[in-house]
Amino acid sequence: MARRRTWNPITIVLRRLRRIERQSATRDRTPWTKAIDWSLLLSLPLGFVLAFVLDANVARVSTETLATVRLGRDDRGTPLRGVIVREDSAGAPWPFGSPLATVEIRRRTIDHGWPFASRTTVAPLELPTVPLADPDVVVDLARRDASIGLSELRDATDVDLFDGLDVSMEVMISERRRDLVEDVRSRSAVTRRSWSATLAAAATLWILLFVGSILAIRTIQFGSVIARRGRRRSMVGRLRDGRCPFCGYDLSGVSFPKRCSECGRRIWG
Repeated sequence: MARRRTWNPITIVLRRLRRIERQSATRDRTPWTKAIDWSLLLSLPLGFVLAFVLDANVARVSTETLATVRLGRDDRGTPLRGVIVREDSAGAPWPFGSPLATVEIRRRTIDHGWPFASRTTVAPLELPTVPLADPDVVVDLARRDASIGLSELRDATDVDLFDGLDVSMEVMISERRRDLVEDVRSRSAVTRRSWSATLAAAATLWILLFVGSILAIRTIQFGSVIARRGRRRSMVGRLRDGRCPFCGYDLSGVSFPKRCSECGRRIWG
């Protein structure tokens, strides 16, 4: 009866290893060829596993400023107003009698994986505000708990920015940037998956592991040859000196073959 084919990856790997051993025993295969067989077999699944591990644990964060809004009041007690800062007017004076803060609308992108971004997460827009009274204080107006930071800011610096989010959104609407307003209100992160980038990352890692494993195997093989030659020279030197080649016990005047009285190994001389 024909043997049933199994798709168990462990069984497939073990079968491939036994095949390599049989081919190595029946064919004249060099150490380099054996090293390539083992490296090619083991580095392929490891490359895919490593690609998914890096995808889950390695992330690169980049932040882009999409717009800048200045907030202020014409006078104490007047409503909060805002104006957008254009690139050519960044150094222009503030159009308020009482300038309060700068709001930067930022887009944060998180790329997962190495060396290619297999998965990309676009986070909700951030609106961090930097009050002029205390530039070290930063409050993200778009966060759900922004009211806590605004209360602390008002108590510490007497700067009231509780309407800052609404004013910033009104400025964006007036500048025809409704897409930014909808993004802030939705507060939803968008994740895109690129399987082609995943395969490219797995292939790159496979090549790196393949080359690295060949070099490592050949280094170990070369080291074992050097160690074996050194051990052989040491044994020959002990025999010439009339000592046991294994333990160094003095065997002067003893005819060979004989067993060493110290370690019990047979010495053929």
